[in-house]
Amino acid sequence: MAIPLRKFAKRCEEVAIANDKITALSSSTVSLYEISRQWRKLADATSFISNEPWSEKEEGAAEVIIAALTYLQRIGCKDIEKCLKDTLERQSRKL
Repeated sequence: MAIPLRKFAKRCEEVAIANDKITALSSSTVSLYEISRQWRKLADATSFISNEPWSEKEEGAAEVIIAALTYLQRIGCKDIEKCLKDTLERQSRKL
């Protein structure tokens, strides 16, 4: 099942607000710091299964992605799917 990233990013933002990670008025910098925080947490993660069926590493990587999607939402990215596809395409041309 495909997840429309535009809707998913909006949900990520709503959850971040509900969990008091950001407010409706927070600058995008706050979300940028959350990416950094989640990245550091991922760096310390192990393969231990912390929440069935996901390992700490898997959960940590998902948290980084959620933080990044929240950031893209906060900075007003109009088409997250296209942004990701275009970025991957640019990376593939560098090979």
